[in-house]
Amino acid sequence: MIAVLIGAALAFAGGIWLFVATMWPAPPPLADALERLHSTGSVTSRRLPSTVPTDSLVVDWGRRVLDRVNSDALINDTVAADLAVVRRPVEMYAGTCALAALAGAVLGPIVWFLVALAGTRLPFIVPLWLGTSGMAAGAIAPRFVLRAEAKQARSDFRHALGAYLDILVLLLAANHGAEGAMREAALAGDGPAFMELRRATTRAQYSGAVWDALDELGERIDVVELREIASAGTLAGEQGAAVRKSLVAKARSLRSSSLSAAESTARARSQAMFGPILLMGFGFIVFLIFPLLSNLDIG
Repeated sequence: MIAVLIGAALAFAGGIWLFVATMWPAPPPLADALERLHSTGSVTSRRLPSTVPTDSLVVDWGRRVLDRVNSDALINDTVAADLAVVRRPVEMYAGTCALAALAGAVLGPIVWFLVALAGTRLPFIVPLWLGTSGMAAGAIAPRFVLRAEAKQARSDFRHALGAYLDILVLLLAANHGAEGAMREAALAGDGPAFMELRRATTRAQYSGAVWDALDELGERIDVVELREIASAGTLAGEQGAAVRKSLVAKARSLRSSSLSAAESTARARSQAMFGPILLMGFGFIVFLIFPLLSNLDIG
């Protein structure tokens, strides 16, 4: 019991320290600021300050947290890829985690106050345990929400990528160059996937590496199919083969995998409906025979 009490007290003190450090952050050392300025591979360089509203409370808290906490420890490569595919800044995610943890931390005092108003006194360990558990749950809850949103965003991106490939193959069949065909195909849609493809093709115009831009985009948002398309285009160009044939094969493979995923999802949903339908049928049978059973004179 003493060990649990000490652990809960340390966790609560850590939450108070995080709150104070977030509200009044210390200026970063000059060496760390220069290293962050010239860093190209860290997560901090992936922030999008131009698209973030500066008057947002969540973003402000996120910036304070990132100034005090090592961003590479808070946001790994998987989280960075999920944020990139949902087009959400790092500051917003960090602020959401901080505010959710703070909201969970005040759960214990709120419960203690409500119970005290009712005339019942709780041991001190109960609100402390509730506050610690709520803080931990609030800190990790945005991660699960982000994972679900990223999974749906990648599924939508794959559907858009199939349409992009169909248009790209048609343009290549019309004797368009690879770079021009990619640019024209990216202009065919207005969704988030086509916006990312347009950015990639625009960068390819200046760098000259057409397929490397798609490979970089696929790595950044963790879409394996996009990297496979870039690899197929690069390999076909190096071997002198027709790029169109490779892209046609990849388009067919992408449509086949999308169809298989849709069929498996539909099959799983059909199986999930079996139980409720069975219960509804049983209830309907009971509804029909209940008047007969109630009129029987068993005695």
